[in-house]
Amino acid sequence: MRSDPIKLREEFKQHLSESEQELLGVNLPAGSEHYRAYVGPPFNYDINGALQFQFMLNLGLREYHRFLEVGCGSLRLGRLIMMYLLPSRYYGVEPNRKILLDGIENNLGSSIDGNDLIYLKQPKFDHNSQFDFSFVGGKVDFVIAQSIASHTGVKETRRLLESIVSVMHEDSIAMITYIRCDDSRSNEKDGWFYPECVSYSDSFIANEAAACGVYAYRTFWPLLNKRPDGLITTQTPLILTFKQWKPTLAQISSGISIDSI
Repeated sequence: MRSDPIKLREEFKQHLSESEQELLGVNLPAGSEHYRAYVGPPFNYDINGALQFQFMLNLGLREYHRFLEVGCGSLRLGRLIMMYLLPSRYYGVEPNRKILLDGIENNLGSSIDGNDLIYLKQPKFDHNSQFDFSFVGGKVDFVIAQSIASHTGVKETRRLLESIVSVMHEDSIAMITYIRCDDSRSNEKDGWFYPECVSYSDSFIANEAAACGVYAYRTFWPLLNKRPDGLITTQTPLILTFKQWKPTLAQISSGISIDSI
């Protein structure tokens, strides 16, 4: 699915009143201090969250699984995943506490204190930027880190992978997205880069995954992201497992294509 951001935004606006456009931040650029725009194009907020949700279902996510979202943002995905999972199964880490709280209020109907859905689903949140997942209190079945490695330098990307592997058990599946390039040697800086993007080669990612003791598989994201300035920022999903990939019947039926890297 290819997207012309300007055309897609204008099409989206046709279905909204002016007050709704302002409320949803439709005209704001990605990265703006708005709960939808901060995590990506605000006019793609719904479909991107839905694609992530469908992707995790295709990988085998069930309601009883424990799920960690790294960089849960304003709950673009979390609002869907939380409603699907049984209580106390969703864990979200987001350094920007304000964006998370804005997302809870706008997506779940009220502030975090006294929120009925938060009370019902009992998610657990943390706000560190060091990829410290100790708040989870054990292992999880699924991990997603959408568009994190596309904004982290070498040291931080390495720490991200190590931390994710630390909360995986032998049957866990982790999905991390990154922006592909042919040569990572130009990406030698450490630190966080947002809203700027960082790209990595398959070989760099494969070597880092191997150093963590996991298998790495590349699959494909169905939506092409293209900024108004023409830069392609499509995310490539990386699957991490402790075991060699043997797709289940459900995974085969979903049409997921998995390649070793």
